[in-house]
Amino acid sequence: MGKEQIEEWIEDLERQGKSPHTLNAYRRGVEHFAKWNRTTYGEEFDPSKVIPRDVRDWLAFQQTMEKAKPATISLRRVALGRFFRWAVKQGIARTNPVEESPSIRWDRNSRKPKALSEQDVRKLLRAVHAEANLRDIAMVEVLLGTGVRVSELLALKVGDVEVKQRSGSLTVRRGKMANFRRIPLTAPVRKALQEYLETHPEDDNPDAPLWLGQRGPLSDRSAVSRMLQKYALRAGIDFFGPHTLRHTFATRYLQANPGDLRGLASLLGHASLATVMVYTEPSEEELAKRMERVEAGSGMV
Repeated sequence: MGKEQIEEWIEDLERQGKSPHTLNAYRRGVEHFAKWNRTTYGEEFDPSKVIPRDVRDWLAFQQTMEKAKPATISLRRVALGRFFRWAVKQGIARTNPVEESPSIRWDRNSRKPKALSEQDVRKLLRAVHAEANLRDIAMVEVLLGTGVRVSELLALKVGDVEVKQRSGSLTVRRGKMANFRRIPLTAPVRKALQEYLETHPEDDNPDAPLWLGQRGPLSDRSAVSRMLQKYALRAGIDFFGPHTLRHTFATRYLQANPGDLRGLASLLGHASLATVMVYTEPSEEELAKRMERVEAGSGMV
């Protein structure tokens, strides 16, 4: 019974215009739960029988037995949650058990968040621009092109954006520790902001909130995270949060300007150079390449 309901849900999403990649990702996520359910209980997946504890056990199974990546588990959890949201509306399930299960927490002991690769950056930008949502394009371009925190992003006013033909800047007035700074804007960021501002209903009011949603000013961090998850799905890359784009900006900046920690600290709003040293730490892949160069240079076989 569950298999037919999954297909009905996918068909409903397809009618809504969801991309083939999104449909495949959602199907794989729910089918993973259905397979776990079948193995655990020895019966076919029945949405009406699923309880929150099943979802928690399924998440734990992925973490402890499969050793799945947090991003993979999060994607599957989102897919299952959206399936049950549909199932409740259809009267197939009484409640959404995913809403009562905890989300996956990333390892807080890791030294730094992972930056997107250049390939993933290109995939993300293509997915965002393909949607043609000027607000989303501007938000992603700002996050990638300035490294602002999500709290700083959401606090921006129309008057904090200055866009000229050959220059521009973003003024962060409510940074961490009351930090105030101006960030130069590259051409792609200026273009995205200019096009978005041309659609803003209060583009002549410097005190108006910059980002608007369907219900008014956008102020919820989770809304930004959900937007990024949507485009990650469409781009075919792992889920990531706003801070990953901050780290991606920092990593790309240092690749283009090696050793310029002082400039990076100023752009990111850090008072201490020690704080941005984390962005200079090499990844395991980079360390492996360095070790190979050592071996090659020493003549050892």
